[in-house]
Amino acid sequence: MEATEVKELIDEAHERERAKHKAKGGHHSEEPEDGGHAVNMSTAIYISFLAAVLAIVSVAGSNAGKELMASAIEASDSFAYYQAKTQRQISLRLAADELELLSAGMPAEAQAKAMKRSAEYRQQADRMEADEGKNSRKDLVAKAKAAEERRDHAAAQDPYFDFAEGMLQLAIVLASVFAITNWGFILWASRALAVVGVLMTVDGFTLVLPLPFL
Repeated sequence: MEATEVKELIDEAHERERAKHKAKGGHHSEEPEDGGHAVNMSTAIYISFLAAVLAIVSVAGSNAGKELMASAIEASDSFAYYQAKTQRQISLRLAADELELLSAGMPAEAQAKAMKRSAEYRQQADRMEADEGKNSRKDLVAKAKAAEERRDHAAAQDPYFDFAEGMLQLAIVLASVFAITNWGFILWASRALAVVGVLMTVDGFTLVLPLPFL
């Protein structure tokens, strides 16, 4: 629910209240009018508060969804790069083994060249294993695991924000209905949904209380 929609609901409630007073010919004492104005004002403030919380939840949910996708892609790319480097390392060692086996039946000069090339392959493979720099195998594994943690955290947050957004939207709708009908039980239902929505919002940020159905 957008801010403009909330404003339209509040304006509609005010228009209906004005029309009701006009239909009765304005024969109200000042005290009821003041009381009705106070109720409308408090309802408008209440709806505005819910709309503000809803906006925060919407942004948080959108960010969680974006983080989920970005982290999943980063983890996948890092693991793919790690696997490519691992495959390259295995290929170098297999090539070194093959050269050593073939060199047994070669002339001395060719055998020396084969053994030299085999040693170079093994050195390259060993450097890939011992490399501690950027995009090394260890670095890639660390990046992938960190991205997986962010992905899992965002995946855990996202349902809370979705659920909270739905509760807050329902609370705003019921509060708007109350502004029109002035039925107290609707306001209490709205408040109950609002409390659930706010609690789910806080839990979405903190993940203090994991819920089994989310």
